[in-house]
Formats: sequence, C-alpha cells, structure tokens
Amino acid sequence: MRTILREGRRRLGVAGAAGALLATGLAGAGGTAAHAADGTAGSVALATPGLARGGQAVHTVTVDAAEGGVLTLGFATADDQRPWGQRDEWTIGLTVGAPDGAEQPCTYPAHDLLGGAVRCELPAGRHTLAYRVSASDTVPSWHVVVDARFASASGASDATAAGRFDVAGVQPVPMDWDVLARDRNGALRAYSHHHGEGGPLDVEWGKGLGTGWGHYDRLTKLAPIDVRGRGGDVVARDASGVLWYHELAGGTHTALRPPVRVGSGWGVYRSIRGAGDLTGDGRHDLLAVDGSGALWLYPGTDDPARPFEARRQVGTGWGVYSSLTGGLDVTGDRKADLLTRDGSGVLWLHRGTGDPGAPFQARRQIGTGWNVYDVLVAYGDVTADGHPELLARDGAGVMWRYAGTGDAAAPFRARVQVARYWDAFDAVL
Repeated sequence: MRTILREGRRRLGVAGAAGALLATGLAGAGGTAAHAADGTAGSVALATPGLARGGQAVHTVTVDAAEGGVLTLGFATADDQRPWGQRDEWTIGLTVGAPDGAEQPCTYPAHDLLGGAVRCELPAGRHTLAYRVSASDTVPSWHVVVDARFASASGASDATAAGRFDVAGVQPVPMDWDVLARDRNGALRAYSHHHGEGGPLDVEWGKGLGTGWGHYDRLTKLAPIDVRGRGGDVVARDASGVLWYHELAGGTHTALRPPVRVGSGWGVYRSIRGAGDLTGDGRHDLLAVDGSGALWLYPGTDDPARPFEARRQVGTGWGVYSSLTGGLDVTGDRKADLLTRDGSGVLWLHRGTGDPGAPFQARRQIGTGWNVYDVLVAYGDVTADGHPELLARDGAGVMWRYAGTGDAAAPFRARVQVARYWDAFDAVL
C-alpha cells in the first residue's frame, strides 16, 4: 500500500495568535452505518491518539464503502467553547492510504479548514486515511469536534462518524462575548472580542441582527451574551411605553426571535436595566427605576410568553444615579452585583445578596471620574481568568475594557483601549 502525504497550513489569526492547535485524545469516537437495499453497508470509524503540546499525532478514518462516494472531514470547536476566530491557528497534514496502492484524491482548500474542509473521492472498498494534527507549545486547551461523512454515489449507503478530542494546552480558551449595538438607522448588530479581523470589537465586523430597532427608546440585555448566543435575552421599550421581549434564538451564534409583547405602562420608568440572576433561582431578572427614584425588581420566569413576575419594590432614592449596569458577578461569590454611577461621576458597587427581598448590600464606592463615559456595558470573561469585565465608551467613541479582579474593594484593573469609532451607535448593550 502506498501512502500520499499532503500538507496544509492554515492560519486563522492576526498578529499575536497564541499558537497552532494542539490535539490530545478523542473521547467517544464512533459512527453510524446505513444499509443499501441489497444488504450492503457503508460505515465510517474514527480513531485519534493523544498529542502532547509542541508535538503531533496521527488520527485515522476507516471507511467501508459499498460503492464509490465522497468522504468529507470537518473540524470545529465544541459547543462549550467559542468558535475559532481571526487570531487562532490550525495546522493539519493528511496522509492517505488505499488497499490497492492507488492514489486517492484528497483535497482541502487553503482558505478554510472548518466545516467540510477535507474532501476525498473514494471507490468501493475499505479505505484507511490518516491525518495529522500538530501545534505549537503555547496553544490553549481547545475542545475539538470531528465530523466525518461519507456520501455514497447512490445515497443508499451513506455513513457518518463524530467525535471530540480535548487539547492539553497551557491555558484555558477564553470565551468570546457579544456586544449589541444599534446605529442611527435602527440596525442592530453583534460585535465580538475575538472575531474582528481588525481587532476586538472592530466596528467593521458586526453581525446583523435586523433593522427597525429605532422605535425603541430603551434597550437592555438581561445578562452578558456569549458568541454562541447564550446568556440574557433582550428587553426593549417603545415610545408608547410598551415593553417587548426578544428571546435569544439559540443555535451556534447570537440571533433574536421576533418580539413578544410584555405589557404597557412602562413609560413610568426612567431606567430599565437587565440585572442577571439577583434572586438565586437561575433566572435573569430586570430592574427599573421610576420617576420618584423607587427601585423595582421584576424577577424572571424563563417563560418568553410571561417573562417576569409581578414587580416588588426593593429601594428608594435611586434617582441620584445616572447609570445602572447589572448582570456581573464582580466579587466572585456567584451572586449578581450591580454597578451604579451618580451625577458627580462616582462609581458604586452594590454587592448582590441573592435575596429577592433585599437583593443588595450597602453600596461601596469603587471609583471617581466615571462621568467621562456615556455608556457602561456588562461584559463576560474574555481573558479566561474567571472574572467578568466591564466596557466603557467615552465621548470620543473610544471603547475601553476594565478587566475584573474578583476583589470587592478594587474590582477592576486599569483600563485598556480596545476599539474606536463606537460613537456611530446610539445604543450599546
């Protein structure tokens, strides 16, 4: 049997990539077989040995083809991690062997190694194909799923196999998080930290979420939203005081379902803000401040048709705050906290208690000079250190990131500039 070595290198990143993908140990590789009408069968099986970082390993795909067809191999990150972005690397080599010694044409495009990246045209018979994964010694701990599909010529003996291997990398893979922004034409887009070709939150790399959002005068998310579209749903109030609920659609990326009418009379509130899980029941809650400064809690239900329970008053005197930002656990105690900014620019931390009757401890001052910002946004953990982060937009449209520390006395590190031109948006959440 003769083997053919085909090498390909695909860099999915920009300068500063952490390293090429390093693969170790596929768990639970298996496949499904389909039988043709005459009883013949097609099957696919995967086998993947472990790989130490800085090394390489050979994985194999065995195809029993009752008739000729096409094998495709796809690679992607598992659902518990973000998809590969513009600053990640992947290196793959492919070795093909055929029982009769014939060269089997296997190709994969240099511009993309995701999805059905490797394509092999195979005649009937048993075929064992080997592909090699390799990586640098600085790669993070990716979780990778492999999808192998054999499409027979007639379609009668198609077969698939799927598996996953985990990477023994040097550090966890940071999750990616979306920031939603509405432009002045009413278009809503999602911007992520790791997927902009020009860098984090690149305004040229937004994913469209629809138009017609301009009729809302209040927009908020109930909690940070990761790049796979998991997190807090979006709540919006129109100019007539009607509140609307946009549920996250699920799937592999951020998308929103059509709005569901929550109710009228919400025009009495000067501020409406998502707050994360304040009550400790695993559901995302909503806060609202009325014209007299009373603070109201709307506990979440997880039912889009009736997303909130009846309101309960949880405070007075909240009219002194010009900004409320919820949905973050900045103290590391697994309780949602609230950040407020008063009219003089002082930033306050209201530490969460998990008690729906009294959801916050006494406020603590954590900074001054925050009136230079016109937007504060709850953000997820993009550094994989276990602490969520805060985004702030200044009057010049520059977006700044404050990495979390987990320390209630000093919950944020020094700011870092991450993006420009965010003054193009009239709502950021």
